[in-house]
Amino acid sequence: MEQLQKKAVTYQWKDVIKRGMFALSIPLISLTYPLINQYRGNTNDLFTFVDKLIPFNKFFILPYISWYVFIAIFSVILCIYDKEKYFKLLITLDLGMIMCYIIYYFYPTYVPRPIIVGTDFFSNLVLSLYAADNPYNCFPSIHVLNSVLITLYIYESEMVSKCIKVICSIMSFSIVLSTMFIKQHYFADVIAGIIFAFILYFCFKNLKFNFHKDESITYIE
Repeated sequence: MEQLQKKAVTYQWKDVIKRGMFALSIPLISLTYPLINQYRGNTNDLFTFVDKLIPFNKFFILPYISWYVFIAIFSVILCIYDKEKYFKLLITLDLGMIMCYIIYYFYPTYVPRPIIVGTDFFSNLVLSLYAADNPYNCFPSIHVLNSVLITLYIYESEMVSKCIKVICSIMSFSIVLSTMFIKQHYFADVIAGIIFAFILYFCFKNLKFNFHKDESITYIE
């Protein structure tokens, strides 16, 4: 009996790895980003009075760059424990990124960046980010879009504990704030990213998948 259980667990983890490979679609789609993240003539300015009230804060670089770890961790959690939410997440993330790229191409925006005079660790991190990412293609914010989508699916899942949901929400909120405090995005970019995330979420909310019974997550220990 114990040997059969071990085989079931092994089979389940093989299934997790297989569906985890679908997440490669995210970095593959991201490969096209540098092609459109270039100055192509006139850009649009979405500055509002709200942005004037938000000061630059170099310490928010930490939650901003934690976005990559955030996506990886919570995508893996859904991949292991709730494959239906996982596949819905991948579909909405992929579609959202593609649609954002299309918007960036036809409606390029520009966010001016502050002059960084410090030479400390946080200032250098901000400078490194600025050097790696041009100040174009900001509306809507993909950082915000992806963070909100992940939070929505994590919260919807009954397989995820309340503790994980709280951690996810706190990290997501800090990432959203960071996009404005390090002057990577305007307030309008953030609002558009949130609205876009909810639209995608509700569009695919009732999507159903037919999974084989042998792939039940109950085999995981």
